[in-house]
Amino acid sequence: MSKSRAVLSHLMPSILVLATLAGLILFAWYPYPFRHFGESGKFAALLIFAAVCLAPALTWFVYKPGKRGLLFDLWVIVIIQLAAIAWGTFSLYQSRPYFMVHTVDRFEVFLKRDVDTERITDPKFLDKPLTGPILLHADMPSDPVAFQKFLKEVMFEGKPDLQYRPEFWSLYTEKQKMVLEKSGLLEDLYKARPESFNAINQLINKSGRDIGQLRYVPALFADGQFAVILDANSGEVVDMLMIDPWLK
Repeated sequence: MSKSRAVLSHLMPSILVLATLAGLILFAWYPYPFRHFGESGKFAALLIFAAVCLAPALTWFVYKPGKRGLLFDLWVIVIIQLAAIAWGTFSLYQSRPYFMVHTVDRFEVFLKRDVDTERITDPKFLDKPLTGPILLHADMPSDPVAFQKFLKEVMFEGKPDLQYRPEFWSLYTEKQKMVLEKSGLLEDLYKARPESFNAINQLINKSGRDIGQLRYVPALFADGQFAVILDANSGEVVDMLMIDPWLK
């Protein structure tokens, strides 16, 4: 086998693997509007890209027909490449947005490792869809004694805030009407963000609704913010939009 053919034989499967992983990462694990990686995520993505590109280049340097120990050299390159891709992929998988919890007047997006999953006794709170995070709602304790206990735990005992506590969670579908009461008119956001007219109009057309039939709730995640668009009658999540959702 010639050197160029050997490199091509290594390059083509590498590109296929990269394309497959890119589709999985961008459309299943980090769908719009969650396509933001932390420092560890950026490093993992760079490692995958480097492994896919550099391994065939190393094959070019070491490949010489009839060279003694050539097969061993090629296997070492492939094993290192696969290990780097596997580590990077696993890291991105672990860091994907997992929970999106509504609390008070906003949604917050965080990772599975941000929550003490041992406190989750109901498996429905871990039933993650293929794309996007699990939609949840966190209720403040209604009992005055329980509420005071919660405040004491957060303020003086260093325990996690409401949205990180599975004992206060409900599925979003069970609390849609309550969330709707805390939402704002999409029309108000439209008037306040003239630079986003086109994006909002596209969303309205895509939804098949009038702007008066849509409301929004601000959402936060580690590297940014966006608006969650709701049906004004049911509270169902219609879409999400990368836009500054905070109005003065």
